[in-house]
Amino acid sequence: MNLKLKTLLTMATVASMSTMVSAATLKVDLTDSIRPVTHVASGSLYGFTETLPSNVDADVAPLKPNVFLAPARSGEGRQQRIGGAFLISPRLKNTTGKVQIRLADILPGWPYQYQNWDSWKKEVTSVINDRKSAAVQNFDGYEIWNEPNDTWKGSDNFERDLWKPTYDLIRQLDPGAKIIGPSYSFYNASKMENFIKFCVQNNCLPDVISWHQWGSGGFVDALETYRALEKKYNISPRKVSINEYSSTEHPEEGCPGISVPFIAKFERHGVESAMISWWFVPLPGRLGSLLTAQNQRGGGWHLYKWYGDMSGYMAKVTPPNDKSAGLDGFAAVDAKQNYASIVIGGNTIGNSDVVFEKLPAFLGGKVKAVVERVVWKDKDTAVPKTDTLSAKEYTLTGPSLTIPVNIESKFYGYRIYLTPIDVPLKPFKDVIAIPGKVEVENYDVAGQGFSYFDNNSDNKGGAYREDGVDIEESGDNYVVGYTEAGEWLKYSVDIAAEGEYVVTANVATSADTKGFKLFLDDKEISEDFTVPKTGEGWSDYKVINAGKVNLAAGKHTLKLEIVGSYVNIDWLEFTEASKVVEPVEDTDDGEDPAAISGGVLLSKVQAGGPTQYFDMRGLRVSEQMVRRNPGVYLVRVPGQKTYIIRTAK
Repeated sequence: MNLKLKTLLTMATVASMSTMVSAATLKVDLTDSIRPVTHVASGSLYGFTETLPSNVDADVAPLKPNVFLAPARSGEGRQQRIGGAFLISPRLKNTTGKVQIRLADILPGWPYQYQNWDSWKKEVTSVINDRKSAAVQNFDGYEIWNEPNDTWKGSDNFERDLWKPTYDLIRQLDPGAKIIGPSYSFYNASKMENFIKFCVQNNCLPDVISWHQWGSGGFVDALETYRALEKKYNISPRKVSINEYSSTEHPEEGCPGISVPFIAKFERHGVESAMISWWFVPLPGRLGSLLTAQNQRGGGWHLYKWYGDMSGYMAKVTPPNDKSAGLDGFAAVDAKQNYASIVIGGNTIGNSDVVFEKLPAFLGGKVKAVVERVVWKDKDTAVPKTDTLSAKEYTLTGPSLTIPVNIESKFYGYRIYLTPIDVPLKPFKDVIAIPGKVEVENYDVAGQGFSYFDNNSDNKGGAYREDGVDIEESGDNYVVGYTEAGEWLKYSVDIAAEGEYVVTANVATSADTKGFKLFLDDKEISEDFTVPKTGEGWSDYKVINAGKVNLAAGKHTLKLEIVGSYVNIDWLEFTEASKVVEPVEDTDDGEDPAAISGGVLLSKVQAGGPTQYFDMRGLRVSEQMVRRNPGVYLVRVPGQKTYIIRTAK
């Protein structure tokens, strides 16, 4: 950081060259997985503080941030006044973000004002002890120093007098922690070799090798040079963190088109983490200029949102020249979510062909391709949304597909989003018989947009099935939870007879605004059903009557749609209306329904003849079953009304 621009331009390459104007081809193999999606490049240096961005849920979490590099301490007498690791960590708890701790920032000044080992050791020990006390639960690792080639002034030997003793101190106090370094301000081949040689001879190799990258064009050469050192000194391959990256032109930080080749190369070459730099000292907390000075979303934010939307695996992309800042792209495929996405850009303008050389089987014979664009003027101009340039259907006649994209500016980013036109529904287990019970977790197999629609690609409950539907262990076995309005599930059903059916459901919700409705073959068959509050949490399940629906006989597709967020649903049951006892009424005095406690009927149901018991489907059950199995039942005494009763253990 803070190097003179002249020095940077001397050391960096390619990115400052004039924009290339020519037709180019980007090759994509969507069947070749290079690594799982981890959003490695979605962090930033000082891009997150104790107050900014102000809306973490809206502006940070959707980007699926990876690692934020933060000062170990901030405030008076420190290198940074705000944004200390222990201050930002709690704000990141509901995101994917981790914290890499920059130990050098415990010191003041630039270059750092290092005093002596005793003072340094005391400060570092304090940081480590705080980290171990779980003050930073989303911890990534310790970066020992920052840009020692320019900022170490403590002696003539950084490795001997600072690196080695600090390394040993961390191994002693926090032995399992990740150690990151040397974090040179650029890749300097001779300095890196001296560092590696010293570390091999003195048993202090970092777990993660790091340096800062200005301009994407020189990255591959730097990485290849480093990998050659590993072979020369017979060390196991280290993970790599580019813990500061940006264009050599400061104002281009966070620019969509400039960012694409960085992300593409970091993904292609297996970088563990990468953080956008921090050129604009008065403006931390802006995610590396993805947000404007007023913390509005800029063009870069939308590009990194495309990146954050990716799930599944990263696919192989081959650019015209991997060792340039020109046309490049990064792609992801998620067969469970039924999509493929590629983001392209770089230092080029003009017509480019994106050639999908191999396509995954789930795309089928017809695909929809949506081409989108995000514009960029400068780092402080807000961009409210992306633009859809085209949405076309393609019939696949072979294993490949070519989609042209006209790149209008090297500053713009583009996305191609591929989805299948039609995917046949298949039962998860067997076709579900009606009358009968529909276990809602057993929705059909076809994937996002066909057998289900979920607003998030993750299974938040982490149970039963491996796709985007949120399933957890609860209720009678498994339930669908974390539901949001607009989400839906589909089921292949076989209806025995045409007629009217009573629907009951086992549900849980802590509020009165939740609900669902039903469709048969995409035709609405019920009104919105509002689920009454069942308890104070989402584990208090109750069987409720969800009204009546008319069903046609034969094989159909049943659809369950959420109309009020956050209701947990265990199962739905369909019973022929003619077999349900009518009417179901409460007592005349307006009190709560009658109850059985400990297997003994309360006095609300008086003897007046043989008592008859029914389950919520209206099917006759024995009194012994009612006593053995707590739940909700109907009880009828001849000469009196029919009551809802609730049994308890």
